[in-house]
Amino acid sequence: MKQITGVVAFLCLSTLVACSSNGAGSSSATGGGQTLVFGRNKDAITLDYAVAPDGNSLNVARNTAEGLTRYVPGSFSIAPSLAISWTRSADAKTWVFKLRHGVKFQDGTTFDAAAVKFNFDRWRLTTNPYHRGGDFGYYASQFGGFPGVIAGVDVIAPDAVRIDLTHPLAPLLADLAMPSFSIASPTALKSEGENYFRSPVGTGPYRVTEWVRDDHITLTAFDGYWGHRAAIHSVVLRDFVDPSTSLLALERGDIDGWEYPQPESLAELRKDPNLRIYSLPPNNVMFLSMNELHAPFNNVLVRRAINKAIDVKAIVRDFYDTSAVPAEEFLPEAVRPHGVAVAYAYDPAGARKLLSQAGFPNGFSTRLWFMTAPRPYLPEPQRVAEAIQADLARVGIRATLQGLEWGVYLARVENGEHDLALFGWSGDNGDPDNFLYTVLDEDSAKPPGANNVSFWKNPDYHALMLAGQTEPDPVKRDDIYRRALELVHSDAPTVPIAHNAPPTVFRSAVKGFVPNPDTAEDFNLMYFQE
Repeated sequence: MKQITGVVAFLCLSTLVACSSNGAGSSSATGGGQTLVFGRNKDAITLDYAVAPDGNSLNVARNTAEGLTRYVPGSFSIAPSLAISWTRSADAKTWVFKLRHGVKFQDGTTFDAAAVKFNFDRWRLTTNPYHRGGDFGYYASQFGGFPGVIAGVDVIAPDAVRIDLTHPLAPLLADLAMPSFSIASPTALKSEGENYFRSPVGTGPYRVTEWVRDDHITLTAFDGYWGHRAAIHSVVLRDFVDPSTSLLALERGDIDGWEYPQPESLAELRKDPNLRIYSLPPNNVMFLSMNELHAPFNNVLVRRAINKAIDVKAIVRDFYDTSAVPAEEFLPEAVRPHGVAVAYAYDPAGARKLLSQAGFPNGFSTRLWFMTAPRPYLPEPQRVAEAIQADLARVGIRATLQGLEWGVYLARVENGEHDLALFGWSGDNGDPDNFLYTVLDEDSAKPPGANNVSFWKNPDYHALMLAGQTEPDPVKRDDIYRRALELVHSDAPTVPIAHNAPPTVFRSAVKGFVPNPDTAEDFNLMYFQE
């Protein structure tokens, strides 16, 4: 969800961080003058979190903006944020949120109920003059389109808003904690216009002070922050196009941390006593998307054949670290319910038989797309694509590979231009709705900006998704989602491949890092200690 040359990676740029043999962060001024440099594998696509489609963009928002609710660090437990309390009606269709006093946006304007309404109306109403800058795909996927389930948002006091729903929405509080639904300064949105995506203004502990495309983003502690003040004054999110360059920069002390090192790097990193490797909670799924908008992938026999053709266990063994497991189930360990296997056993002979039944005894030709940058759920995209290409060839399917830069890849796949594509999902809020509705439901299969990139549509599945959203009883919800997963197995819209616990590494002097299940880093909780 950045790029940098090998030479620039090792330059000590005085505008970013004072470098010395002691490392990037520890060499900076003590106390509030400290700087942390964090290596990332790709740049953000946009800093306007309301329209951001990817984790690298939204992880910036996690540090610069806030929603009505938030996640307790290290979990998806819900806690107050810009709202200090909330109540709901007996039918769970009307919610009233009491707002926090004394909160300022980073431009000095006041956070209040009018600002909350402004943001909600921007997200949900296509006629709103500020509903621009992107496709608002996260809003559509979580709330069922525009305006979707949110029928109205009204200011009932300067510190209170009422949200009316068309039907109960079980994951509402979890949804509102997602970075996509952080509250932005209305003044900044109005004044910055089309340039807002470069310098968003929220209420978070850091503000964006510089963004040099494909090089770095600089975050600076917000002195007017209402909550836990950051010990580290500046955070530089630096982009590396080559993992080997990231590894060298970390070992030399030119950066203080690095997200998602490749599996072959982990053994070397573990030998360095100055480094510590963390594993994020297992909360993702990597899969092969088969685009049902393109024949022959609208044929269920073809989809089942491709599921049987791919040696998932070999892919996980050869291209992932030891935290990864084959995705027998679609939902990862961190998300309930469990007990329904959606995977097909590796069976090339069975795959060839199904292809013959589907009318392709000699196979067919197709295209297999992959992203060129590692993702948390896919550390080695090209090598995995090559392995799938070889598996498909064994059953007569001739797949031409095409690698695309992440931003282009995401836009084109979400627009439905691919045949086959490597894809994945890191859970946003800990609710099964975020995987099963967002990734597989027909409401999410609407380009541009579709999150259901298989474009599978099953009316029985859709009915179960709506039932799951409105059912308050956790046990009954689990039963609904198990029935939905049985349909996923039968219709085989994807080939589920892997769940993993993505690694992140920091220098040992960096303390306070909490591995979050949504992959975001809470930099305001970190500090340096030799």
